[in-house]
Amino acid sequence: MNNDQSKNKILIIDDDKYIRDFLTVLLTNEGYICFKAASGKEALERVKEVKPDLIYLDLFLTDMHGLDVCEKLKKNSLTCLTPIVIITASVNYQLKIKCFEAGASDFITKPLNPIEIATKTRNLLYIKKHQELQVKNLILSQTFTLVENAKKEWETAVDCINDIIILIDGNNVILRANKKLAELANLPIPDLIGKNWEEIIKFCGFNHILFNSGEIELYHTKTERHFNFNIYYINNFKNTNQSAATIILQDITGIKKLTKQLEENQKLLERKNQELESAYSELKSAQSQILQQEKMASIGQLAAGIAHEINNPTGFILSNLNTLLKYTERIKNFLSIQDDAIESLHIENPSLSEKLDKVKEARKTSKLDYILADLINLVNESIEGTIRIKNIVKDLKSFSRVDEAEYKLADINSGIESTINIIWNELKYKAIVIKELGDIPPTRCNLAQLNQVFMNLLMNAVQALKEKGEIRIKTWSESDKIYVSISDTGIGIPKEHIDKIFNPFFTTKPVGEGTGLGLSIAYDIVRKHDGNITVKSELGVGSTFTVSIPVMKN
Repeated sequence: MNNDQSKNKILIIDDDKYIRDFLTVLLTNEGYICFKAASGKEALERVKEVKPDLIYLDLFLTDMHGLDVCEKLKKNSLTCLTPIVIITASVNYQLKIKCFEAGASDFITKPLNPIEIATKTRNLLYIKKHQELQVKNLILSQTFTLVENAKKEWETAVDCINDIIILIDGNNVILRANKKLAELANLPIPDLIGKNWEEIIKFCGFNHILFNSGEIELYHTKTERHFNFNIYYINNFKNTNQSAATIILQDITGIKKLTKQLEENQKLLERKNQELESAYSELKSAQSQILQQEKMASIGQLAAGIAHEINNPTGFILSNLNTLLKYTERIKNFLSIQDDAIESLHIENPSLSEKLDKVKEARKTSKLDYILADLINLVNESIEGTIRIKNIVKDLKSFSRVDEAEYKLADINSGIESTINIIWNELKYKAIVIKELGDIPPTRCNLAQLNQVFMNLLMNAVQALKEKGEIRIKTWSESDKIYVSISDTGIGIPKEHIDKIFNPFFTTKPVGEGTGLGLSIAYDIVRKHDGNITVKSELGVGSTFTVSIPVMKN
């Protein structure tokens, strides 16, 4: 027995326990490690853990035919190269052909001969070992070929670039270099090997060393090219515990020219960008002003048109209703007198009783008393509605102030009241409006523009309410300033949007539902009044916008 035999593993597949035990004892004595399987299924599972070097396989198993097991073993990557010896009682030519086709390496017939078994085992394991060596040699040869090809490809790759690549040892001696260094030195590569790299660099004409931001830059005077110096250290070079390094001189001439051009372009771009930003700011401001003016002009025209078209018919409707109310009162008085007369006739002349009863019945059937009472109510309600129409027209005119283009003394509270009335239809369905209008002095302002501010803030507040909510409007005076705060219990504004909400065209609403100009216009109007507008908001709690303007009498 030798050491090689002791490492070989043999799998014995036979449903006959006697054969399994016999072969196990025989081969174990020869120095092999034996494993047993009583069926084909068991054998196919055992090879996964055993990974045998040789297999003895009975041709006729209880669960599978030996040829089927042999074919499966040859298709298995673990046993495809493993020799398989078929155990059979007898073997003929046709059976041999089938066994070889299935992948068997040899045969052994019963009764089993120990010498034959030992000999075939040694020979097949030797052949297997020899085959494995051939495969390893083939793989090694292919690997050497791949390495050599890769080496040539690598040398071709590094020789075609403009950068210089140098491999040096711990003593600064050149071990390898690419073609670029040889071209600059005007020497073949073998003449560079073994030379001190610093001396070769100087010999090539690198006589200027510049330090830029901690980086070393070399300048080649002959070609007027710039190279960036980089060194990468290698520890335990070729497993010799020696150090080495790779030096790369990167040609950055093109980069430097491009960088210079980019710097010039950047300066030009910055200058143009500043001009563009200035023009854009002016355009935004002008556009915001134009939009605000157009809105105010539209509202003014609407108010003037409503006042012109509605005031006259509203006046005579109101006059007619008042006249109708007087007529109704007269009819009521007349019917009252008539009732008294009918009662007197009924008493004085009983013969008229039947006719008078018919009159009473007709009056009752026609519900004349109810109609008369309801007629008065209808007329009163119509008069009230007509008065409301007049007030709305008045509020529209007060809101737009089309006849007051200049700053004049005005009451901020009255402007807020007018604004609320104008957009009441938007507010009443979603908001409970709480007014806390304080005692504030009149101030010189453009009330129509401030009304636009209040309207924008109120519309934003009602739109911030998910369902039903509260809007609180408060005014007060303090330190020669008038303050107007509009609070809502809506969804609030995210922190990342707080600083952007007054920017022109910034909006969180879907496309088509907002222009992003409402708060920007409001901000511009307040600033034109030497005032300020601030906002405090908390998600899920609500927002408060506070407008402050100075009190101006002149």
